[in-house]
Amino acid sequence: MTENEFLSQEEIDKLLGGEAEGVLTPEEKDMIGEIGNIAMGSAATTLSMILGRNVNITVPMVREEKMKNVKSDFNGEKVVVTVEYTEGLKGLNVLVLEKSLVAAIVDLMMGGSGEVESEELDEIKLSAIGEAMNQMMGSAATSLSELLGITVNISPPKVEILNFDDPSTKFPPVVDDPEKDVAVVEFEIEIEGLPKSKFYQVIGADLVKKMYEYFTRAHKEEAEEKKEEKKEEKKVKVEPVEFSELKPSGTAKTEIPQDKLELLLDVPLKVTVELGRTRMTLKRVLEMIPGSIIELDKLTGEPVDILVNGKLIARGEVVVIDENFGVRVTEIVSPKERLELLNE
Repeated sequence: MTENEFLSQEEIDKLLGGEAEGVLTPEEKDMIGEIGNIAMGSAATTLSMILGRNVNITVPMVREEKMKNVKSDFNGEKVVVTVEYTEGLKGLNVLVLEKSLVAAIVDLMMGGSGEVESEELDEIKLSAIGEAMNQMMGSAATSLSELLGITVNISPPKVEILNFDDPSTKFPPVVDDPEKDVAVVEFEIEIEGLPKSKFYQVIGADLVKKMYEYFTRAHKEEAEEKKEEKKEEKKVKVEPVEFSELKPSGTAKTEIPQDKLELLLDVPLKVTVELGRTRMTLKRVLEMIPGSIIELDKLTGEPVDILVNGKLIARGEVVVIDENFGVRVTEIVSPKERLELLNE
């Protein structure tokens, strides 16, 4: 049997009914898909604020292949964005986008409708998409930090146009060896008023494994914390405190001389009428834009709280007096309730 009669590994794989098994486990592929959904969801929110339109990004597929085969997945000119992890993680994160998608985003950033006749991108347009990518990937890195339980920082994105039909075109060095495996994550992006489009993320398999290590450790620590909290809850029996109704004493008023009480009558007090409250994360506060709606913990028609020096003393209903707002007092807080509030 001559050398040419031996089967190659690729031919053996095909005869066995599939490709050679990759280095990434199904759990690691699921993890990178989940991270992609959350991180790119955060990036979509940032892009939505930039464009003033709803943006939705989803992960339909994650696959693994050799680095040397990635270039053949694409054809024609594409916009390639290279982001380097500089803290927490080490490695490259490369995005491959259609020129039509980038041209539409830039047009919207410049006040257009997003419907472009030409896909040509000059230096100004590439600079604009670079700034948008910088904000998007910065937001994604913040979400990644929360998911992995570490601080993740990135370098400013490098944006360039590559022609994949040109044999001399070199794909960014995601890994140092073309024989190594990479994860290719396919995303679908939908911008309000525009047709759906796809873009791709290429990230080294070794970096994916490092992410999975941090991801599982962070979730394990979170699960242990919750377990400890449940143990503490079982140990301590907590019951609400019941206060007896406080009744004014018949001699209480006579104990304070009238002349001394009058000394306090001119003391200024800060009266505040509170429509309602809510709790928000710093992230949500920073994402607020004109037109954002904040949902309060009060129901429609529910009395507003009247506070004196920050302490609840009464409730009432909002009224309009001439051109000013006012509050009609409908309820004085009982001494018992005031004592309960003081103890909170």
